[in-house]
Amino acid sequence: MSAETISPKQPALAAEPGADTGKSRASLLSQVLLAMAVLFVLVRALPFLSIPIYRDQATYLLVGDGLLHGKQLYRDLWDNKPPGIFIVYAGIAKAFGRVTWSIGVVDILLLLIISYLLFRFTEPFLGRSGAAIAVMVQASMCGEMRYYWMGQPETFQVVCVLAGYLLMARRGRWCKSSSFAAGLLFGYAFLLKYNAVAFLPFFLVLPFLAAGDLDRKPPRVSFSISWRSWLTKAAFLLAGLAAAIGIVMAWIILKGAWPAMKEAQFEVLPRYAAMAIERDRPYWLAAIIRTKNDLGVWNLGATVAGLVVAWGRRDLKRFAPVFLALSVAFMAAAVQIRFHDYYFQPCYPFLAAVWAYLAVSVFEGFHALARNFGQRGWRLAAVLVWLVFAQAAFWPLPGEFNKLTMRYEELGEWRAARLAFYSNYPRQMNTEHFQGLFGVIDYLQKNARSGDGVYAWSLNSLIYYLTGHEPPTRFVSDLPVISRWSPPSWRTELMRDLTRSQPRFIVVARGDQIPFVTYVNLDSEEYLKTFPELDSFLTKDYKPAADFEGFVVYRRG
Repeated sequence: MSAETISPKQPALAAEPGADTGKSRASLLSQVLLAMAVLFVLVRALPFLSIPIYRDQATYLLVGDGLLHGKQLYRDLWDNKPPGIFIVYAGIAKAFGRVTWSIGVVDILLLLIISYLLFRFTEPFLGRSGAAIAVMVQASMCGEMRYYWMGQPETFQVVCVLAGYLLMARRGRWCKSSSFAAGLLFGYAFLLKYNAVAFLPFFLVLPFLAAGDLDRKPPRVSFSISWRSWLTKAAFLLAGLAAAIGIVMAWIILKGAWPAMKEAQFEVLPRYAAMAIERDRPYWLAAIIRTKNDLGVWNLGATVAGLVVAWGRRDLKRFAPVFLALSVAFMAAAVQIRFHDYYFQPCYPFLAAVWAYLAVSVFEGFHALARNFGQRGWRLAAVLVWLVFAQAAFWPLPGEFNKLTMRYEELGEWRAARLAFYSNYPRQMNTEHFQGLFGVIDYLQKNARSGDGVYAWSLNSLIYYLTGHEPPTRFVSDLPVISRWSPPSWRTELMRDLTRSQPRFIVVARGDQIPFVTYVNLDSEEYLKTFPELDSFLTKDYKPAADFEGFVVYRRG
């Protein structure tokens, strides 16, 4: 008899024996997992304090600090990123000042925020236990990310995208305001990086997808709201998107920086992206290999396994939203043409949800098997099933404990002697030369007065940020000048700026070549031989004053 045919006069059906006990146990388990997730995120996040500042973040900080002091993006301080990241870093520079640990603090806060948003996103599909597992997996992934991934635009994009999704999914009285707010977040994600446009289906489709219809025979795609309601929410989302972009563009135009932005974003940036297709041949094979290397075989395998399990169990209502979110995040990385590893950061929260779905499915399988054995009276077999499950659950813990131990040992070394720790950072790339970099910074802090002027012919603008010296040109690193995708006029502009400012100190970097970005197989020092104007300017009036690992400091006069 169906529930609809039960008369109000009929007595309610008695609950199955042990049903309340089973529910209470499930509730207790979810509460324990949630508490463990919160604690684990905090424990995983704390070692971020010891993360050194990478050259990208140094540029963001320098430009952000310049904005606070009246300079204008692109016109006075050049970088090829959209404006959104520099606005964020202006706030970071204002809040923390010239310290080396600001990015670590910001990333701790970001991980906490993303963990909360990921829990809210995942809970409707996988329940509280599954959401808690997803949060822990995400924290583990973030805890092992390379130091140059931290504080990148992609991390802030994840916050905007997840928060915007939750706002779009709201129903009721304030749904129009929520949709407009989601549009503002979507717009800011776009201003962080233009690839955010790929997340449009994430905002307009996923919050309203009736996932249960995917498990019907045949499967059906449908919305959980009316078309009229959907159009209203879509209109307010796009209005918020337009408002966010319009406000920032108005600021750029009113400050007189539009010509410089147009050159950087609509002339040079497309040429930079196109070179990846022209020079990385065959491009599609390189893209596949980099995707495999950057996302990892285990993550890709888990995604395929999740699809197989969900299809076989007719459980797409739980897995499909996670898989669709992951697919959109991957498309956001792929549309950038280039496949730098940190471009895939928006995929990781949803990969964590994939692993959580597999964990929940495995638990449900073991639970069903143990219950079946218990009903047959095979108590020993039921106990053995749970022992096998416990062994499987214990399997990743030793490795995770070892990773945590290493990170906290590093944190202890950082607390004891920060400069020594940065100088000998164990996972720095061979183009960084942190020991020499901090040696240069220390030398300039002791020998360069505020009016002397410093120019760094280097990829790393941390020299400017930590010493407080302003760059004498808008090119805060030599990356845009030495790259094959830059216009020759920039070299002329640089020489004009140096001739006018006559900095007393010039720092020349060695061993810092990044040909996968510049398409030049020369470091900064070697490139001087192909830039006779700068080479002559340096050799004529400057003499070596100090030599460090990866750097030479020249002094005028």
